[in-house]
Amino acid sequence: MNTVCGVASAVLPLFIRDTLSHMIPWLIATFAVILCDLVFGIRKSMMMKEKIRFSMAARRTMGKTVTYFAFVCTVCAVEVASGESYGIDKWSCLVVCFVEFSSILSNILKPKGYTLNFRNLFSAVIGKVPKVDKESLKA
Repeated sequence: MNTVCGVASAVLPLFIRDTLSHMIPWLIATFAVILCDLVFGIRKSMMMKEKIRFSMAARRTMGKTVTYFAFVCTVCAVEVASGESYGIDKWSCLVVCFVEFSSILSNILKPKGYTLNFRNLFSAVIGKVPKVDKESLKA
């Protein structure tokens, strides 16, 4: 038992150091995107004359922050544990940033009367390919 504790106490600080070095840039990027979404969400509400409640905005932003930060910590730990050869942290965090960017874009377009619907966008793009049956996309 002492041997296991000795090995873990030697390896664990290195693992944590490497994980933190991967995490910090992605945490900063994720936090920046979340703040942008908050700002553009407030801007959208003001432009659409909606009631803005600080508690609701803070609750949603804190929920996103906790969820995304836990996700970033997890994928960075998996990346370090896998030998840093797959880029799991990069691609996973880019997916998170894409999701938030979609929300930001929706907040920009909604006051102008546009809705961001990825299903219709995907259908329009795939509908341009001649080999795809348009009726199968509606199902």
